[in-house]
Amino acid sequence: MKARTKMDTQPFASPVSLTDARTGKRVRVVELPEGAALVEPILGYCYQAGHLTVYVNGSMPLDLRTAQEEGHTAAEMWLVKDLPAGIREIDVTDCRREFQLLLPQAA
Repeated sequence: MKARTKMDTQPFASPVSLTDARTGKRVRVVELPEGAALVEPILGYCYQAGHLTVYVNGSMPLDLRTAQEEGHTAAEMWLVKDLPAGIREIDVTDCRREFQLLLPQAA
């Protein structure tokens, strides 16, 4: 299958409403430009033995997270007041080239 390029790609049939990661405002887009990225809010993280594991929303119950199972919850830092029902763990140490960090702009 040949990859589609900007030259032969049609914009979306109708605009799609998404939230701008920098402003938090809704934007309507008709195409995704090169360099665009989906951003998931980081709910918390655990740094243990040289590994950084980041938590984002997901379907895994909190009791099954690695830090809980291995007894490293003291190394966790939660960035949200209310813990979610489920998370997804991303071991950023092992895949740091696959992700980029978008820091919030200073107020």
